[in-house]
Amino acid sequence: MNTLPDVFDAHVHLAGSNGSLDKDVLDDLSLQMDIAAVDMAVVFAVTSQEGMALTEDSNSAVAAAISEMPERLVGFCSVHPAQGTKALQELERCHSLGLRGIKLHPVLQDFHCDCDALHLLAKKAADLSMPILIHSSFPYNSRESESLYHLVSSHPETDFLLAHTGGFQFLDCYAYVEKRKSGIENIYFELSTLVPMFRRSPYTPQVKWLVEQMGADRVVFGSNYPHYQLVDALTAFRELELSYEDSQQILGKTLATLLNL
Repeated sequence: MNTLPDVFDAHVHLAGSNGSLDKDVLDDLSLQMDIAAVDMAVVFAVTSQEGMALTEDSNSAVAAAISEMPERLVGFCSVHPAQGTKALQELERCHSLGLRGIKLHPVLQDFHCDCDALHLLAKKAADLSMPILIHSSFPYNSRESESLYHLVSSHPETDFLLAHTGGFQFLDCYAYVEKRKSGIENIYFELSTLVPMFRRSPYTPQVKWLVEQMGADRVVFGSNYPHYQLVDALTAFRELELSYEDSQQILGKTLATLLNL
């Protein structure tokens, strides 16, 4: 696209885990984007382990949603690592459909970040130049957080967006700041849920500090719609009171650059 989006939402769930495209959801998303002045959004549909048979249909539904709003939506696909070779083939199919990245949710999809199949998937993502947006909040499960850190560290050629930036354990993500300081550049913080969850709290300055330590060119804005309304997520982000330059970078430029828009 010729003009980069001023506001680019990295985290929007579409109803579609049953393989269908819900027109009401698209209409509501479009309205919310208008109200919040969000220019573009990354959309996806994540099927549970029980719904793995519907993976192809769900990804096709996302591709169909892109065709409905091609100037405003960017599609990510989702697969389950347990599908093995079939998951890798689905990534290739989705890449050919124009989907630009991959959404994974270890909690919802019930897999561990240290499973061999996920390492194979990460390698495939690098081959296809598809960044991985992966859930990174594991309350009361430090082992899973450590496994995610190992996964990300093992694949420096794969771009990872850490959805929710660790959630309740966001300060643990300072370990990724240290990774960047050592020259590793494949890690991005994605702020959905984290920022509105700690809005106007004693932890808000700590969230701001972590973002500044990581660097705005490795941080992206997200809403986690429909769990959070777009305008609420955006308002909470603005209340971090980052510099104008950092805010503009995080709201649009970082993700647009990553996705080569």
